[in-house]
Amino acid sequence: MTQPFDDSQRLLDSVKQAVAQKRQLSILGHGTKAHYARSTHGDALQSRDHVGVIEYQPDELTISVRAGTPLTVIAETLDQHNQMLACDPPRFFGGGTIGGAVASGLSGPGRPWYGNLRDAVLGVEMINGLGERLTFGGSVMKNVAGFDISRMMVGSLGVFGVILSVNLRVHPKPEIERTISLDLNWDDAWSVLCETIAKPTAVTATCYWSGSLYLRLAGNRASVEEACSSFPSNTEIENDVWVHLRDHEHSFFQSSEELRRTWLGRGLQPQIENDESNLIEWAGAQVWSFKVHGDSAALGQRISSEPFNRSSAAPSTESKYMRRLRRAFDPHQLFNSDLLL
Repeated sequence: MTQPFDDSQRLLDSVKQAVAQKRQLSILGHGTKAHYARSTHGDALQSRDHVGVIEYQPDELTISVRAGTPLTVIAETLDQHNQMLACDPPRFFGGGTIGGAVASGLSGPGRPWYGNLRDAVLGVEMINGLGERLTFGGSVMKNVAGFDISRMMVGSLGVFGVILSVNLRVHPKPEIERTISLDLNWDDAWSVLCETIAKPTAVTATCYWSGSLYLRLAGNRASVEEACSSFPSNTEIENDVWVHLRDHEHSFFQSSEELRRTWLGRGLQPQIENDESNLIEWAGAQVWSFKVHGDSAALGQRISSEPFNRSSAAPSTESKYMRRLRRAFDPHQLFNSDLLL
């Protein structure tokens, strides 16, 4: 277990020094998301020593943690009270901090059912580009008045400042969780997915790849048993398939080609040409593919895929609203200045 340590003063002093010396900074945690987004401009500002649970209230379903706290430590803490961070952010290479998770904004396989990381954030404490320590939001659910700046930090890639701590909403774990697989062609699998999103079910995650549809069923024992019985000819498999999918350890992701993804609106069926060339999750809303296979996953909707690597997918210019926000929080362009949103 990582020992708690408040490293906020060093981080604050480092930012103030960078402001005085007009130096740029590159914010770095565990570095597990370097393949997704990483700044190469400026001196590294390491935040992974700023760790620990500040406050945990199981009865209130809230937890406050320092930004460098590993995701594994948070999961272990919540597990003691049979609770979880439902958005389940990826732990690439077995690591990752909560600050990095918030900055990247990535969520796990259960996002359409449990909500995304932005839904879980109640408040943040940060250091802006002027060396000021700021607090937004709160530690309970009914706390928002005016602009919800705390949630704006989700997916911001660190361009607004250094996250010091995060207040999060957590969820009780389901009584039981089971995973089943169905051998189906894509059209039949799509029909099953449409039924699962049209009415309340125990399904909390879906994945289709290589002729198989995987469904995660969670809830109380009765509801899960009822859901299982509604899918004839199913095969029960281990639940760790969702961990492999979340962390991109699934065999689909083991390719040297450029990883791409496509998002589709609810009810739009991805048109795929090869079951093995695409992996479909979020009940059809997110499609993974590789550049070598082109954009076949979404040609039916004329929606092109984009690289998972943000340095390749970043816009050539930012909107005027984003430029105003960056000037307000970081007028000297100290933080991750080469990353565009």
